[in-house]
Amino acid sequence: MTDRRAEIVVSPLLARCAGELLNDVAALADHVFEAILTEDAFYAGLGVERRADVRVFNEQILFELLTCLSRGRPIGTDSTRENARRRAAQGVPIASLLHAYLVGGRLLCEALIGRAKVVPGVTLEEIAQLTMTLWAVFDLASQTVNDVYRETLVELARDDERRRLILLDALFEGRVADWSTLGGTPRAIGLPDRGPYLCVVADRRDAPALERALQRHGMRSVWRPRADHLAGVVALPAAEDAARAVQALDRAASGRTGVSPAYRGVRETADARRLAVLARDSMPPGSRGAGTIADDPAAALVAASPDLAARLLTTVLDPVLAHPDRESLLEVLSAWLDTGGSTTEVAARLYCHRNTVRNRLDRVAQLTGRSPDRPRDTAALYAAVRALQLKTS
Repeated sequence: MTDRRAEIVVSPLLARCAGELLNDVAALADHVFEAILTEDAFYAGLGVERRADVRVFNEQILFELLTCLSRGRPIGTDSTRENARRRAAQGVPIASLLHAYLVGGRLLCEALIGRAKVVPGVTLEEIAQLTMTLWAVFDLASQTVNDVYRETLVELARDDERRRLILLDALFEGRVADWSTLGGTPRAIGLPDRGPYLCVVADRRDAPALERALQRHGMRSVWRPRADHLAGVVALPAAEDAARAVQALDRAASGRTGVSPAYRGVRETADARRLAVLARDSMPPGSRGAGTIADDPAAALVAASPDLAARLLTTVLDPVLAHPDRESLLEVLSAWLDTGGSTTEVAARLYCHRNTVRNRLDRVAQLTGRSPDRPRDTAALYAAVRALQLKTS
């Protein structure tokens, strides 16, 4: 196989500019690092330790590259290879990793061309040649990253259990390319080849109980603990069994459990997971059981749009929140909404007289200008209360 590094010829101009830039490699690495965090959402979400690791490798890669260019050596790829291995093992999506290299390549190119332009007597042809050489270097780096990343994924997946977990991560995160690279199939993660399926998002501690509950109904499931929740896929015997699965999960859950609508293709799991997360987030804080977004569409809409929820809360409930008796007023309003507007049930639940319930509801109506007796106002109050619960959960 031809060594592509040998095909890259470094001009004296490029060598000179690379040598000058080598003296400022730390500042350039900082610039690249900040740009990556700004331009790529995945990198922006990394924790402190992972960010520090990315910053270290930024400088190592730039130092290795600039050193080779300044001395006219074949382009070194040791740092690039190690970086690709580390990011693959950490679960960084290949698209984000390649995007980071694109950002770094662009800024390095700009820095080198900027230096070249101020060299006395430099011609446009020399700058054009410098640019073409740099893009050949970046193409080599991208191909190296892609190859090493894929090789690392395959190495990580050789252990069956690790492979299953990697496949589940790819499935839940919607990384279809990684799923395909690893030869992902429903059978490889322990599911039937065909749906329908349900996606479930629950408390991490509930995995054994939920799996047993489904097994009693002849339903196979696979589970993957995530950072702040448990994600699972349930294989249904038929689409009509979705309600039975939700009931089984409802009885077994110790906390809030969101369930997606049924879906046919296993590659739809990432979208289904988002709906399951939304269903879970729309359930009242502190509650237990399983539900779907169809159980409380208004709460789901509020959970789906935090900005709108915050505006709704301010618009509708600010006068109540500013009132000295806000806790008792909100308690009665929440209970009244939860019981379907029954003052008798609210009075029994809160151990107070029906007239007290009625008086507090009237006070809410006076403060907000919205009457619980009007359907449109009731809908606004309900959505605002749900927004408040989500904010304080």
